[in-house]
Amino acid sequence: MSSDNESPVGRLFAAWEAAADIAAEWAKRTAAVTADSFKKLTSDPDIRAAMAAWRVVFIWERMECECTCATAHPDDVGVCDRRAVITRRVSTKSGPADVPLCAPCAVAQGVAEMPR
Repeated sequence: MSSDNESPVGRLFAAWEAAADIAAEWAKRTAAVTADSFKKLTSDPDIRAAMAAWRVVFIWERMECECTCATAHPDDVGVCDRRAVITRRVSTKSGPADVPLCAPCAVAQGVAEMPR
């Protein structure tokens, strides 16, 4: 009779355990290297200054949604979360314009324009 380790299921189980051990070790080492690298990067004064400047830029560039919900997606009025994530070029009386849209309004406009 063969032992459990010699059966196909036993070999598969042993291989799975070995692969899981290797993956766990890889994850542990990767996390350690990443944490060490991040500490080194954030201890550099120039990099810290750049990171601080980027935060200001991201906050400054945050836009509010300018969707005209009642006309752009009348079936979905009230979905707007006011935080623009994209811009969409639309035609206006004064010519084309880029309008900042939040994700719910962008989706609602796309659905509203789909052929039915």
